Amino acid sequence: MTFNIRTSGANDEENAWPKRRELVSDTILSFSPHVIGLQEALSEQIEYLEASLPDYRWLGVDRGLNGGTGLSEHTPIFYRHTELVPIESGNFWLSSTPDSPTGSGWRRNVSRIVTWARFHHLSTNQRFYVFNTHLTLRRGQRQVDSARMIALRAASMPNGTVVIVTGDFNAIAETSDTWLEATGSTLRDAWLIADSRYGPERTSNDFLPPELANEGRIDWILTAGPLQVRSVRTVIDQKNGRFPSDHYPVVAKIEIY
Repeated sequence: MTFNIRTSGANDEENAWPKRRELVSDTILSFSPHVIGLQEALSEQIEYLEASLPDYRWLGVDRGLNGGTGLSEHTPIFYRHTELVPIESGNFWLSSTPDSPTGSGWRRNVSRIVTWARFHHLSTNQRFYVFNTHLTLRRGQRQVDSARMIALRAASMPNGTVVIVTGDFNAIAETSDTWLEATGSTLRDAWLIADSRYGPERTSNDFLPPELANEGRIDWILTAGPLQVRSVRTVIDQKNGRFPSDHYPVVAKIEIY
């Protein structure tokens, strides 16, 4: 699952974090995915989800290394800890200095981040990588460069390596230069290769129903390696007219060979 949960730092009034946080955790629990890539997660949001999702653990750091305050979001990976073991993990920044959050970022002093992990599935001994990110809202070369960095990391893996990329890419799938760069070599868009697709091809919603949501898919799951995407779904669950976030989560059922 990829899920931009909308930062708790915004002034969202009736859609503020305390009024929808339970709906966020309920939405996750209704699918119980093995792995969840979250975006816009501040420390207080992670603490709540950690407490409300006891079957999950998480890994990652905030992109500014300041404790996850202000604009310093995490892109954490939550995983079902009784079934998956992270045997490697780390982070890199989407800038000319990928090992550091500051220095020579492409625009801001603190660059966007990718959190990654290599998981071992206990019951099958399958291993796979997950990369999770949130690209800048500003479309253009900086987005394309970020997509290229992620695609190159995926392409550098040995043949036969399973890679799953989750994220809010802030660019429309199938038409944007960012999507074309991301899917131009190794990575494939799960929505396009899935055996079955459910829900609208819209993921940014401004807390509104699908018929009023923004056009296009900007939240993607990308894949590489020996696997089959059995299904993918844009999740439009709501309660009494309230949506869990200003993005619909996307969940995929993936079979690894």
